[in-house]
Amino acid sequence: MIHDTPTRVPAEDEAPLEPLVVHRSTLRTWLISLAAIPAVVVGVDILWRRRIVGFFTDLIFPDDPQLLDTRDTIWAWVLVVVGGLIVLWGLKELVFPSPILATSREGVHIRMSGPFRPPTTLPWFSLHDVDAGTLEDDEEELDVLIIEVKEPALLPDNPWSGRRFDDTTVALFTKEWDTRADEVAVRIVDQALAVARSSRA
Repeated sequence: MIHDTPTRVPAEDEAPLEPLVVHRSTLRTWLISLAAIPAVVVGVDILWRRRIVGFFTDLIFPDDPQLLDTRDTIWAWVLVVVGGLIVLWGLKELVFPSPILATSREGVHIRMSGPFRPPTTLPWFSLHDVDAGTLEDDEEELDVLIIEVKEPALLPDNPWSGRRFDDTTVALFTKEWDTRADEVAVRIVDQALAVARSSRA
């Protein structure tokens, strides 16, 4: 539990904090991007060339040529568009990664409202407890960062890539993060205490 959380934001001339920044794992981002490439290739082949699809249909139905209908064309466009967006997103994240979690003088900023939503800011004085733990999800034990706040309104009702325990507690899945949950928890607690000490100086 964070016992010495401050009641105000420290001034600019007080002790600076070394920001904590957490991104998605580079390896996982690569794997997601690579997994989308076959979908794009198949979609393009169906729409324009039909060499890959034609090869397999001739192999499976040698005496019964298969024709593509409108529904197949629609699914091909879905493969191209969705797969292309995933590949572009992966390349963007590799070159210009968006932080999942970051700390600043104002507090902790966490992306838990969705991929295209601004991060949620938890001021230092609003934090009650930060810890690491495990949570069972689909019969798999996953590492989570557990954050308890003093004001329920600060947390989203349905956190992205996480689970809300009660009105004031949320558990965020850290499987895709490039920093372990226990390390993040320790850094946040240390910074909260540092802000508390500097605010009372």
